[in-house]
Amino acid sequence: MTESDSQKLLQNEVKTFEDLENEIIKSNKCCACGACIAYCECQGFNVIEMNGYNPGFKSEKSVDNCTKCGVCYYICPQTKALLKELKDTYYIEDNIGHIVKILAAKTTNAALEKVGQDGGVVSAILTYLFEKHKIDAAIVSEFDDNFEPVPKIIFDKENLFKSAGTRYSISSQIFPLKNLYNISQKILMKKEIFDIDQLRMAFIGTPCQCKAVSKMKFLHVKPAHVIKYIIGLFCFENFIYNQLYDILKRETKVDPTKIKKTWIKKNFFIQTKDNKEFEIDIKTLDPAVRNSCHECDEFTGRFTDISVGASGAPEGYSMILIRTDNGEKVINNMLSKGIIEQFIGPHTIEWKNKKFDWYNKLISLKNKK
Repeated sequence: MTESDSQKLLQNEVKTFEDLENEIIKSNKCCACGACIAYCECQGFNVIEMNGYNPGFKSEKSVDNCTKCGVCYYICPQTKALLKELKDTYYIEDNIGHIVKILAAKTTNAALEKVGQDGGVVSAILTYLFEKHKIDAAIVSEFDDNFEPVPKIIFDKENLFKSAGTRYSISSQIFPLKNLYNISQKILMKKEIFDIDQLRMAFIGTPCQCKAVSKMKFLHVKPAHVIKYIIGLFCFENFIYNQLYDILKRETKVDPTKIKKTWIKKNFFIQTKDNKEFEIDIKTLDPAVRNSCHECDEFTGRFTDISVGASGAPEGYSMILIRTDNGEKVINNMLSKGIIEQFIGPHTIEWKNKKFDWYNKLISLKNKK
């Protein structure tokens, strides 16, 4: 779709941030991706902000300052706006989405494998993109001192070690893009970037976050224009940080500041900084599940170049679902250069169909929840 087509589409039925508030935010369906804030702030409108994990008007005066452009409503992953157009763009015909190729793989980098989750594939992809100068930056998330995820733009592969591992509470991944035009000149000069609009970025996020980025790119709106690769993470459900760690602390007596790693293998596991492990029944965490997850029919991240997740993969590997030509070039090059190692198994039609049946089952279970 061209930019003029996008503008015509927006003019057909304009819904404003007030509609977004009433339909999504106040009804507790917001996934806190940060897309609406990133777009609005990047345009310099000075209208909305993130209060905790809830977007809202900055003040009563800012309500009147809203241009009522409607973009925030269209790019929200929780609204149905643009879904038909987006599905056509990504050739989506079912709940799993269009797949060019499916495989299981892991990194061959011992250091990345040690800190990464389930084969360290995402860290390996970002490392490759940085080393081959395919990207100048990436949006990832890191843990703060309280083990709470914090979204961040990184500019070199060395910072990937801080972002390795899986987050099970929300990180507003698109939020950092609101400061795109405030990136320091020192960083840009080091990257030899003289026009910020020429920055090339990879985006790592959950299916809902990737859907928002894809909506933004479909409409040709800033700041998503700098995102060149969209890498989605399998996601069954996400948790409210405070509620999740209140439950975990009650069950294990472990403070979040003492946690080194968490993972899910049927149940929820914690590894402390002194290498003690605890297993918690996953059903115990149900009260902490974000309400927006109950509204989501995604699991594998359909609106991406590449989707990655442990579900269905052999131990120590990740499943990789390649969805676009863009994604296929990256994975094929990584395989040919030995950057990732493919699991050698029965990659037959039957093997693939078993994976698809498993993903459809998980999506069905998610929708029932």
